[in-house]
Amino acid sequence: MKVAAVLVNYGQWELTRKSIGSLRASTGVDLAVTLVDNCSPGPVPEWVEKEEGLRFLRLDENTGYSGGNNEGFRLSLQDGAELTLFLNNDATVMPDTVGIMASRMEEDPGTGILAPAIYRASDPGSIWSAGGRLVRWKMRFRQVELPEEAFQPGRTIETDFVSGCAMMVRTSLFEELGGFREDLFMYYEDAELCWRARNAGFRVRVIPSASVLHEVGSSSGGEQSVTAMYFSERNRILLSRSMLGPFHRAVFLIYKTAVLLVYTVRFAASGDTGLVAWTWKGYLDGLAGRSGNRDGLTGGKSPRASGSSEGGIGGNNGPGAAGGYR
Repeated sequence: MKVAAVLVNYGQWELTRKSIGSLRASTGVDLAVTLVDNCSPGPVPEWVEKEEGLRFLRLDENTGYSGGNNEGFRLSLQDGAELTLFLNNDATVMPDTVGIMASRMEEDPGTGILAPAIYRASDPGSIWSAGGRLVRWKMRFRQVELPEEAFQPGRTIETDFVSGCAMMVRTSLFEELGGFREDLFMYYEDAELCWRARNAGFRVRVIPSASVLHEVGSSSGGEQSVTAMYFSERNRILLSRSMLGPFHRAVFLIYKTAVLLVYTVRFAASGDTGLVAWTWKGYLDGLAGRSGNRDGLTGGKSPRASGSSEGGIGGNNGPGAAGGYR
């Protein structure tokens, strides 16, 4: 089964090169790679043009994780692949990972989205994400804890969401769903896609015997950077409109407001006044229904549009990654 891999870059060329190199080392799978650059500052490195078989597109503006991956997906359709792997440019796949995932998708037509176990590159023994369950009153995804037996070859676990850091999607399903929601720009677009896939009758699963290493926070500036906090806060509130019923949304907004007030005091006491301001901005923009990239927040130092996280708009840390305070 042919697989198209899509990566998005923003200024993190060496991480991207490493990620593509790990894909090239994949075994047991027919793999085509597409790279989108989200309008990084400076010239494109020579290795990009010399990379054999690489489809490459440089955008005229930074379109965030969602927009960059959607552009990459459209370009990758030329490869005629049945499966598409969206991979953060700061993620490294093991040689057998893509093949394991593709084989499992071929065996189970009811699974629309499949993800590997994602480990922290800084601590390869620590799982960063293996999917999550939606806690409705918090509009938050509780990470799944994997039992020992989950790591048996071919074993999968059904979940509500998997991280966009590394997710394999049926190409036909992604096209049918219209791709990632571009107005979210970055953060929670993976969870929203999983939600729509489940509503369309497909399962979302994790296969722990496949693994990826992730440089957590490399593209957003960290899990409590201004970029991470703003987009995470705003997008949770935006998505609560469609993903929660009236009761759970009311409870969530009460909870969110109370938590934000408490942490406003904590952040201010520690001198993080800028973080306080942008967190509140995300909260208020979410309530007002404002979306997209706000006020050029991702223009320089914090977004993530490729596959890393925030130092450059490029990656995806996943819904549970930005800000451990809530």
